[in-house]
Amino acid sequence: MEHNPDRLYRGPLGVVLEPFVRAVRGHGLTRRHRLVWWAHRAVWRLTRSNRVRLDGFELEVDLHDSLQLARGSYEPEEVAWYKEHVKPGDRVLELGANIGYFTCLYARLVGPDGRVVAYEPDPRLHAICQRNLVTNGFADRAEVRMCAVSDHPGRATFFRAGRNYGNNSLVRDDADALGGTSFEVELVRLDDDLADLAKPFDFVKMDIQGAESHALSGMQAILRDRPPRLMLLEFWPKGLVGMGRDPRDYLDQLAGAGYRVSELGSEGPVDVDSLLRRLTPENRGWTSLVCARD
Repeated sequence: MEHNPDRLYRGPLGVVLEPFVRAVRGHGLTRRHRLVWWAHRAVWRLTRSNRVRLDGFELEVDLHDSLQLARGSYEPEEVAWYKEHVKPGDRVLELGANIGYFTCLYARLVGPDGRVVAYEPDPRLHAICQRNLVTNGFADRAEVRMCAVSDHPGRATFFRAGRNYGNNSLVRDDADALGGTSFEVELVRLDDDLADLAKPFDFVKMDIQGAESHALSGMQAILRDRPPRLMLLEFWPKGLVGMGRDPRDYLDQLAGAGYRVSELGSEGPVDVDSLLRRLTPENRGWTSLVCARD
C-alpha cells in the first residue's frame, strides 16, 4: 500500500473512484445500503491507500483497515463522549491503543499541558500508532508502550486475529483465528509500570478483549491511592470468561473500587442481573461501561 495521505485510493480505478467517494462521504450511504458498502469494500481492497483523513487527523491504517476508518467515521457515540469529558490538562491512560486513533484524539483534547500514556502489545500496531502520533504532532504529550497489561509481570502468548486486528487478544478467539498468528509479549502490572508517574490519571480507557479484569487487579494501588475520576471500559463476557474471569466478579471489582457504573448512552446505574442476562459468553454481546467516582 502506498504512503500517500492525500489519496484514499490508488491506481487508475482509484483515480476514477476517489472524486465520487469524497462527494458522497458523510451522507451515510454505506451504512444504509449494504450492497453499496460491500461494493465499496471490494473496490477499496483492490485500490486502497494505507492512509485516511478522519476528524482532522492524518492516519496510517493497518493491512485490513480493521477499524474501517475509510468509511469516514469511527465509534461516533464514543468519540462524542470523549469530547465532552476529556479536558485540557487531563492525564489519560489508554489500554489497547491499536493504530492510535483514540490516542491522537485524547492527545488533542488534553492539549500541551496534558499527557497520554497508551499500551499496545502488537508490534505492527504499536509502530503504526507511534507514527500516527508523530505525524499529527502529538509525540510531545503522548507515548505508547509495547506491552500487554495484566495482574502480574512476565511473558504471555498474544494472538493476532486473522481479519480484524481489533480482536487481538491474550486468548485465542476461534471466531477470528483463521489466518491469524501468535507471538510472545511482555506483561506488566500498571502499579509497577506507572510507579514513576507522580501525577494521577484523570481518565482511563480499556478495550483489551477480556483482559480488563486482570488489568484492574494489577492497578489496585492506583485505584486505592489516586483513583481516576472516570473510566470507560469494555464489558465483553465472552472475553472475560476466556481469560478465566467471571463477568459478575468484574462488575463487583468496579463497585468495590468505588465506581458508579452505567452503560454508555444510558442513564442511571446498570442493573447487574439484567446486564448479565442480556450479554452472555454464548451470544458474544458486549457494551461500554462508564465508571465514575463522586
